[in-house]
Amino acid sequence: MRLRLSAAAAVVMMLLFGLSVGSPAQARHVIKIALSSYKFDPNLFFVNEGETVVLQLENIDPERPHSFDSPYLSTVDFSVSGQAKQGVTKDGTKYVELEPGQKGELTFVAKGRGQYGFICALYNHASRGQTGAFVVWPAGYHPPTP
Repeated sequence: MRLRLSAAAAVVMMLLFGLSVGSPAQARHVIKIALSSYKFDPNLFFVNEGETVVLQLENIDPERPHSFDSPYLSTVDFSVSGQAKQGVTKDGTKYVELEPGQKGELTFVAKGRGQYGFICALYNHASRGQTGAFVVWPAGYHPPTP
């Protein structure tokens, strides 16, 4: 009888005060990327599956617009904030474009392990070297450092 009362009291306490076991906070990975003639800085980055990735894009070029264009964006839900505008190319690739001096954020939850490329799809910027890549590692994986 006492065991039942103790168990009942424990259940009532948990209902009144909530469980102290919370869900783990989702990791947030902020990466600053500068866009200029004709490069991304950095042009290589790494994220883990399940992380909320925030790409803080800034066009530091005083003369030209630039874009962050990747087929990967067609595989994830993403949001864009700030001065960036989003669009879709004729082949269906999604992109984010920034005019000179503008800043914007591109936010998504990383999924799909692998290597993915991105380019500036404006004019001949990619052919002049404005390209980059990123890797989505498995959740929790941290490659060894030399």
